Amino acid sequence: MRDAHTWQEKLRRTFAYSSVAGPLLVLVVVFTLLCFVPKFFTLRSVTGIINAATLSGMLAIGVTMLMISGEFDLSVGSVMAVGGYLFGHFSMSGKPLLGLMLALLIPALLGAVNGLILVGTNIPSFIVTLGTKYLYRGLLWIISGGAMLQTVEKLGIYNVFNGRLDVINDLFKGANFRTSLFWLLGIGLIMQYVLTRTAYGNHVFSVGGNPGAARGQGVNVKRVKVVNFAITGLLGGFTGILLFSQYATVRVASGDGMELSAIAAAVVGGTLITGGYGNIFGALIGALTISTLRTGVVLMNIPFIPADNFEAVVGVTIILAVILNNWLRKRA
Repeated sequence: MRDAHTWQEKLRRTFAYSSVAGPLLVLVVVFTLLCFVPKFFTLRSVTGIINAATLSGMLAIGVTMLMISGEFDLSVGSVMAVGGYLFGHFSMSGKPLLGLMLALLIPALLGAVNGLILVGTNIPSFIVTLGTKYLYRGLLWIISGGAMLQTVEKLGIYNVFNGRLDVINDLFKGANFRTSLFWLLGIGLIMQYVLTRTAYGNHVFSVGGNPGAARGQGVNVKRVKVVNFAITGLLGGFTGILLFSQYATVRVASGDGMELSAIAAAVVGGTLITGGYGNIFGALIGALTISTLRTGVVLMNIPFIPADNFEAVVGVTIILAVILNNWLRKRA
């Protein structure tokens, strides 16, 4: 009996002190259930799930930092399209390094603009970024003339960011691992370290949890929020680079709806919508869970949930994740 109580206490402490335990449990349950779906548990399917999760996962890293500090960014999909277009345009013009630099700096600037509008007007970030979402998309339409940017040329720089890992893929029939996975894991590790092991990370949590108390402790609340918006924009631009490197195409509508997937990944990963709580690894697990659900829905071929109506599943997932995470925390 005592051993049973000890086991229950350990389990309770795990969910109480680990923001990753709940999201990981959800992923394991979802993946296990979908293994009964025909053609799901194959190497081609699993690597496809991972590849799809890299784009939303990269966006989710920045969105998670922002949500922990108590803010949202609905413009990140538009920023992603801007980054992809800049990288594609200049790399096709023979200036890939210039394209890389602009695809990172301009989106970071656009993110900072979001933050500056927020702290300068005190308008909720939901409203600010809802407006800039369409503004940035409109600016891209003006720059591109509304035309799709596409190339059949495969530059070496594309393989660096999102090329096939043939060394590994040739060893496993049906595998399709890509270099973007290493970029995702590397940046995820760096941002997790920043969030949990640096003074700035402590400031992010304090700003989201209690901005008044953070301000009283000398934390520059406005600066933290602007920096987080800039980080979100920067990672949005980098996601655009990954997108163009894989598909060699970008259009004005690219990234539309990706902000929903990024927010969903953060929420499924345990990040509180109200701020002050979250985890980068949890967000990556959330992105993997969303991608797993998408593949499962496609393979199940549900008549009223086609692949292009998956947003309905994402919406339900967000609601269920919030309910589950709140329940787990209360039980803990």
